Amino acid sequence: MMPRTLRVLALLLAVGLSAGACKKVIGDGCTASTDCSAQGDRQCDVSQADGYCTVQGCDPNSCPDEALCIGFDAHAPRLERRYCMAACAVDDDCRTPEYRCIRPDPRACVNTANQTGTLPDGRSCNVLIDTLSRAAGYCAPAVQ
Repeated sequence: MMPRTLRVLALLLAVGLSAGACKKVIGDGCTASTDCSAQGDRQCDVSQADGYCTVQGCDPNSCPDEALCIGFDAHAPRLERRYCMAACAVDDDCRTPEYRCIRPDPRACVNTANQTGTLPDGRSCNVLIDTLSRAAGYCAPAVQ
């Protein structure tokens, strides 16, 4: 029979390992920010289909390994918002059929905005902020 101290340590180790296995990654579904991180370092974007675990206000190369920092509405620097988004190479890398792999193209932002700063056809200008690209694209809702 194990001494009481060893049993307590074994129990704590088991609890710690199981808690780490359930940690949400960028792009996972959520209903509240606490679903994404108990430490408060990730937020739940509930405006996305079934929620989207992310980090707001990312800087170049600051996202977790499974993610990329994407600048949304980059054609207007004062309006640009940055989020860590799940990295992908193909649509199947994304979590559900409601999400697809989007490939940002900074060339789409150049000379495409009219005088009001909007893009034709209701599109937005989203660009990869990272300088060390780990993937071709990011997972986003199929309908934007």
